Amino acid sequence: MMKIFDIYLIKRSFLISFLILAVFGFLDSIFNLISELENSSNRYDILNIFRYVIFSAPHRLIDYIEGACLLGVMISLGISHQEGNLNVMRSAGKSPLKIVFISSLGALCMVIPYLIFDEVSFRETYNQAEVRKNIILQKDNFQTNEVKWIKYEDSYLAFSNIIDNYAYQTKFIKIEDKKVKHTIKSNQARIEKNNITFEDNLTYKSFDSTNRSFIPENFEIPVQSKIAFKNINHLGMSEMLIYRKLFSDSNLRKDKLFKSHLDKALYKKIFMPISIIMLLVYFGSLIFTSLRNSTLGGRIIVAVIGAFIFKLAQDLSVGIFISYSLPIFIGVIIPTLILFIMSTINYKDL
Repeated sequence: MMKIFDIYLIKRSFLISFLILAVFGFLDSIFNLISELENSSNRYDILNIFRYVIFSAPHRLIDYIEGACLLGVMISLGISHQEGNLNVMRSAGKSPLKIVFISSLGALCMVIPYLIFDEVSFRETYNQAEVRKNIILQKDNFQTNEVKWIKYEDSYLAFSNIIDNYAYQTKFIKIEDKKVKHTIKSNQARIEKNNITFEDNLTYKSFDSTNRSFIPENFEIPVQSKIAFKNINHLGMSEMLIYRKLFSDSNLRKDKLFKSHLDKALYKKIFMPISIIMLLVYFGSLIFTSLRNSTLGGRIIVAVIGAFIFKLAQDLSVGIFISYSLPIFIGVIIPTLILFIMSTINYKDL
């Protein structure tokens, strides 16, 4: 009999969490659509905007998965409490902690596969959507971003952005014997190891007698230039580990800062399931105490505020540890440890 209640509770928390995540995704897509409409043009029309919004949506949902799980489990436990199912389970000898764990399994059944799919598919789909968007905008000459200049040996390269091994709005200056040999300008260029191949609306200008050449130019782009801080969260875990290893022995301030942000994104991904479990365990205990007689709306408000405060505390903690060059993983897990201590105190009183 108890297995029926367990399965029912798991299914309910899974379905509600999934539904809430879908609602968050829909609302995020609406706001993203409105934002992208400001960039609309002849080429970047409504069809391309819809395509970008749809293909980028799955990866963007990662930002909402903690809140969706917390809301889903809180609503599931609240409904089960109103139906009297929690009292039946407690009468059968199940502790509040075990009941919350059972309900949390439904949310975790959504979280873990979603994180795996994001790593192997959704993230790549998002990057491809960004690439298509940038190609269209560059062709239309609609977007004029601030360019960055970098130097390698006797060559200079300017670009507005780099996404998935493609540089956009590129300008290249080749210098030999302290004289400009040639310049290349193109909407995009493909980056392959230490070579750059310019393509798409290419403009070549030579300042000596040599003929125009289409061979790739040798140019090594620093990792910090390839990846903006805002794009670190869109890297895969394997990429983060590779880049992290590159900067592990560097004592330069900018390299340490870049590695700290890599650590922040990496440890947040690794500890996300644990953070979600502790959120569910702590706030689930409130169903048996302060939220026992509250309304569904009250539980939703508490869950939303709780998820917001947790993310804020985690960002603040990590920011402090980055500022003082302390181990980042400690800054990531401190809010989770606080929740663990608070949960232990709550369940001892039940």
